[in-house]
Amino acid sequence: MDTSLKDFLMGLAPGAQLDVAEVEFLLAEAWRSLRGSRGGGMQAQKIRGRTEGLSWEPPLLSFEIERHGGTVNGSTRAEMQRWCVDVVANTAEIVSTRKRQLHAMAARVNVKGPAAVIAEAILKNQENAALKRYPDGRVKVLISSLFPHGDDFKQTVSGRRKRFRAALEGVIKEQGWVEVGTNTYQRREGA
Repeated sequence: MDTSLKDFLMGLAPGAQLDVAEVEFLLAEAWRSLRGSRGGGMQAQKIRGRTEGLSWEPPLLSFEIERHGGTVNGSTRAEMQRWCVDVVANTAEIVSTRKRQLHAMAARVNVKGPAAVIAEAILKNQENAALKRYPDGRVKVLISSLFPHGDDFKQTVSGRRKRFRAALEGVIKEQGWVEVGTNTYQRREGA
């Protein structure tokens, strides 16, 4: 371990007010030498300017840090990792995790209503702007017209589309329709 982190902290009283910038700098410098420091995808360059709740209770330095991996994939929540660094044992360990809501969640949508409307249009051979009919009897559901990406979050739209498909298929499969392609259905022969 970089002795400057250990020396700096060991010279402080338990629970002392910490100079966050100084501790983050020393912690980042020492990070690669700590056993367990690679846990949770953590890297030294992610420390400076991002720790929260730094506390010193010898020989343990603890802090939380917000990780943004989920937000890259469209989540509105970040993972908060609570780390404990033992400057004597030369270890770093994630001791707990929780989620932090970063943005307001999109409003909930009940997909059963739209699924019932589309199912009825398919079963009764009715026109609908969300359907594309083919001469061979196949019907494609233009799901993006029902649940566009717009301002909603990627995972939210994806979840809505998945729930919609399940609700639609629950109705039309009972009437002899089968999926023959992505969002494309056809009446089973003999049904």
